[in-house]
Amino acid sequence: MRYDILKKIGEGNRGEVYKAKLEDGRIVAIKWAKNYDIDKEWEILNYLNGFYAPKPIFRGRRFFIMEFIEGRVLKELIGTKEYYFLLKEALKGAFYLDEKGVFHKQLGRYHHIFLTSNEVKFIDFERSVFSNNSRNFLQLIGYYLIRDKNLDKREIEEIIKIYKQDKNKALDRALRIIDESIDKAF
Repeated sequence: MRYDILKKIGEGNRGEVYKAKLEDGRIVAIKWAKNYDIDKEWEILNYLNGFYAPKPIFRGRRFFIMEFIEGRVLKELIGTKEYYFLLKEALKGAFYLDEKGVFHKQLGRYHHIFLTSNEVKFIDFERSVFSNNSRNFLQLIGYYLIRDKNLDKREIEEIIKIYKQDKNKALDRALRIIDESIDKAF
């Protein structure tokens, strides 16, 4: 598959990510592995098939090509109404990952959650694993909701308790609490 690198868009300890253009004109992201086996990340992206994750396109030996995610990261939206909208959608996405048995492990990083023009996407699945005890929803609750001064900590702690018994009920309650906070704050 032929492509032209447009620019480097990220680098971590384990890989580098580039924005590129395919010969058919599509803009994509290419992830090159420095020192890790890309098999697991590729398998997870294929399994999710674009739902709350970049859609995989092509796999090479030490790299893969995936959908380029363009949008605003969670951190850019703090203090705005969009932040809460993104949090709600991210909770739904985290719930989806939990239901699918994919544990992302790094959703506490503001730059791994994107609001695109029409949906929420999570990026950087290199440390993700398949798990019968996936805890993405609780990860978002712990990193974002429990620390949010606009949300009642007792209510959030109650959601955590409910989640252990009835995940759907906990999701509904979390979304409702965020909606109520939006109405009060904005």
